[in-house]
Amino acid sequence: MNERWILGLTLAITLALVGLVAIQVRWIGESMDLKDVQLGRSVDHALVAVGERLERREAMERLRGHEGFERLRRSDSLTVIDEPAGPDDVVADMLWGLIAQEQGRPLEERVPAPLLDSLLGEELRLRGITSPVLHAVFGPEGRVLAASPGADVRVLAASPHAVPLFRNDPLGPGLRLHVVVPDQERLVRAAMRPLLLMSAAFLLVIVAVLVIILRTVHRQKRISDIKNDLVNNLTHELKTPISTIALACEALNDPSMPHTEQQTRTFVNMIREENKRLGVLVENVLQSAVEDSGQMRIRPVDLDLHGLIDDVVRNMRMQAERRGGGIEVSFGAALHRVQGDRIHLTNVLQNLIDNAIKYAAREPRIRVRTESDHHGITVAVQDNGIGIPRAEQRRIFDKLYRVPTGNVHNVKGFGLGLSYVRAVVLRHGGRIQVASEPGQGSTFTFQIPFEHGSGTQAPGGRG
Repeated sequence: MNERWILGLTLAITLALVGLVAIQVRWIGESMDLKDVQLGRSVDHALVAVGERLERREAMERLRGHEGFERLRRSDSLTVIDEPAGPDDVVADMLWGLIAQEQGRPLEERVPAPLLDSLLGEELRLRGITSPVLHAVFGPEGRVLAASPGADVRVLAASPHAVPLFRNDPLGPGLRLHVVVPDQERLVRAAMRPLLLMSAAFLLVIVAVLVIILRTVHRQKRISDIKNDLVNNLTHELKTPISTIALACEALNDPSMPHTEQQTRTFVNMIREENKRLGVLVENVLQSAVEDSGQMRIRPVDLDLHGLIDDVVRNMRMQAERRGGGIEVSFGAALHRVQGDRIHLTNVLQNLIDNAIKYAAREPRIRVRTESDHHGITVAVQDNGIGIPRAEQRRIFDKLYRVPTGNVHNVKGFGLGLSYVRAVVLRHGGRIQVASEPGQGSTFTFQIPFEHGSGTQAPGGRG
């Protein structure tokens, strides 16, 4: 899996996701427009129903009040001989009587406001519209005959939701009922809300899954590259001491070479140092394997941390002095006894001091200091090394990660030490952080509490 393939996959997934989002947005917009049209049609249908009910009601009231209504209702029992006029004549008399009555009746009386409000609300509720609406009744010349309190009659006059009242009125054009739904947009959004929420949830799930997939691919690629680097570094690191030991052994066994006491001591010391180096390499790999398997166990004992620091510094001071530097110790902690694992805490200090020596661009000047409070003891290892860029500081505790050094390859290691250091500190219930600036050195600080969790507690976070 090369970089070009990963880049192509990322680009394809991103384009697919953008296309999906665009389609979803357009579909949602069209659905909201359709819902808006449906709501408008429901309002129009409600207005038509109100107009029809008003017209039927008025017709029935006028018929019941006309003197010919009873004659027409009893017309089936009447005979043509007894009555001078038949049923058709009665209907004609009623019709012209009603017309004569309406000619003298104000139009405002034909639409009672309470009745209009009641009918309008009932018809809208039957169609699922419970939001209050504003309405107005306009006369033949646009005169406002009735309107909702506080309504803007200009807005109502321009409303597309309008219907003529009394369309069968023989008097000609009459009243028009106009309605405005102030919360129409909110009603559309409310009706679409379940669908919008489901669409958004599914879209977020898809985005999250794709992001996780891409991160996993990139992470696996990075781990693969790091492991390849580890194998290469490990091969190189093992070959060097093995070759040195082999050459020293051949020199000791070569009868043609003079074997003075000084030369013999030199070769023996060389073999001892390279053997110790091999042991450190193997130990680092074993520590990483134990950490990965979750079998790292902390066996706490009553421990004088100052004494432990003295022992580690005494053993490692020679490495700093060989490069013209030194290690300074400053004990400021009033309380320095903790419950800790001697072996693991020794390895922590050795790793931090060894890194401080290796990453020094000049004579290594290292300072180890301690402080304490009522929570625990703090140990800081400060150096004058090359420093760590801020962008790399959050990753230095990751397993197998090494800060890039460009074309400089004089620093040995596999990126296992700081991961192990962090795991040990966390197993002791503490925490570790770094403060560094490129070219100005680094300070690694870790805290060990006086009381902490069990020795089998798994560490959290990275590492």
